[in-house]
Amino acid sequence: MIMNYEGILEFKGTWRRYQARVLEHADRYMADGKIHIVAAPGSGKTTLGIELIRRMNGKALILAPSITIREQWIARIEEAFLCEGIQGEDYLSQNLKQPKAITVATYQALHSAMTRFQGIQEDAGEDSGTGTDECPAKTETKEVDYSGFDLVGTMKEAGIEVLCLDECHHLRSEWWKAFRYLTNLNSNDVFPEPFFPVNNKCWRLVVSNSIVIFDK
Repeated sequence: MIMNYEGILEFKGTWRRYQARVLEHADRYMADGKIHIVAAPGSGKTTLGIELIRRMNGKALILAPSITIREQWIARIEEAFLCEGIQGEDYLSQNLKQPKAITVATYQALHSAMTRFQGIQEDAGEDSGTGTDECPAKTETKEVDYSGFDLVGTMKEAGIEVLCLDECHHLRSEWWKAFRYLTNLNSNDVFPEPFFPVNNKCWRLVVSNSIVIFDK
């Protein structure tokens, strides 16, 4: 589903040199519908990711490793991209059950939704670490109920076409297992972990473009 962001999102700042170089060649980089961004922390990867989503003209699902980073995505969109007179709540969501033009969720929320979990969900909160198995972050808990929830059906109905994976090199083992289950990998699918194969038969109906972000 095409999502025209004209008049909704427009970058208000000045691009850094590396960002400008990436954007100059973005069409070539995204010729296969995928782009991987590898850069140092604090170099503006989030801003670049938002701009690429804007240019892809598709409804997007952004996945982040912690609540803090999830909220940073929303804040960055609102502060640096939302056009005058546009209300963020009309286009931005942090709830997988209520996706909008841009939905931002944690990997843990995706795992809970996929497994139709009901109970107390632990999400990484204010970071004391990366949120990985080796370096856990502080957690925040909340009660969730995904019983009977059709994750893929909801994403399809919402018209999600762009998938952005933030810091996917920090995926916990259970999150990666969730991706493998969700995407129904078989012996003919070869993808270097932790890359998310967005073009296999399960997600092909949902996602046509992907942005993968790593810290260098």
